[in-house]
Amino acid sequence: MSERSKKGHRSTSGARPFAPGEAPLGVRPGLGGQRRRAGADAGVRLLERREKDSTPSKQRSDRRRRLRPESMVLLRRFGLVLLLAAALVAPPALAASGRLIVDEVKITGLALLNEEAISELVGISTGESLLGIDLLATERAIEALPFVARAQARIGIPGELRIEIRETPLLLRWQRGSETLLVSGSGQILGRIDSPLLSARGAEAASSLPLVVDATTVPFVEVGEEISPVDLDIVTRLASLTPADLGSSALQLTIQRDPQYGYLLQGVGEGFTWNAVFGIYSATIRPVEMLPAQVRLLRSLLAKRERGVGWVILADGQAGTFTDPGVRPPPPPSPSVSPSPLLP
Repeated sequence: MSERSKKGHRSTSGARPFAPGEAPLGVRPGLGGQRRRAGADAGVRLLERREKDSTPSKQRSDRRRRLRPESMVLLRRFGLVLLLAAALVAPPALAASGRLIVDEVKITGLALLNEEAISELVGISTGESLLGIDLLATERAIEALPFVARAQARIGIPGELRIEIRETPLLLRWQRGSETLLVSGSGQILGRIDSPLLSARGAEAASSLPLVVDATTVPFVEVGEEISPVDLDIVTRLASLTPADLGSSALQLTIQRDPQYGYLLQGVGEGFTWNAVFGIYSATIRPVEMLPAQVRLLRSLLAKRERGVGWVILADGQAGTFTDPGVRPPPPPSPSVSPSPLLP
């Protein structure tokens, strides 16, 4: 063979690269005539690991299959018997150990009421068995007390009875003769201001509420009942007024309910007293909706002459007059002989 033929001859030994589509699964075509099996070993190891991991689950499933339905029923019945036995045995055992005895009665949410008075009236005391306490009955007994809007009782272990109370918000005081009653925001008569349920702090807070002095002789509602919606609307509007709302230097404002003049607002300051007659209201002739206009008229009449005013007659929101100090005007005409009864 000549030198030219030797140079032109190429060695055909070695592996030939796979053509596209010829490589078996797990083998990819190599470069430069080499066959690479990258990923083939990893795939085999992954399959082996999956088979190994699935073996325990198969064994567990086989064990489950071995349990007969009769065995499952017996196990369930046995568990139910254990629960019933625990329910019967555990309470007496705990009671004998002293862990289910009321050691402390904790009442929260009180701002006006006396904790000791509530416990005494409801009959809650330490030393009782927690198992013998009817929580629902306890809640109902507390909610039946005046000044209580809602109560929730819970048992805390060891030996604690927790009672959360939400008190009824107070609106004002209503005085008739020597009796002063407390009225809620909904118009309900809650009780007397000297009620034993009120704590010292609660009595002090109640004494600072707006005051309605009622001089009428019409029938009055009882404790637990509500005043009429018309009267509630009137006293709520008047009780919300402050001397600053009227441009007044008065130190105290008092609402009065007079049998001849109807509703009045009295202002008392240093060296002066004035009375503003708002009158008697009814749903048709003199509706309560005119009251804001009467307040604006009163402010204009008191401006720069408050010390020279005795009585102010507010016929409506546009017409009004006043007298000198010490001069009491005749009662204004009214749609009825006396203010509307407080009965709903």
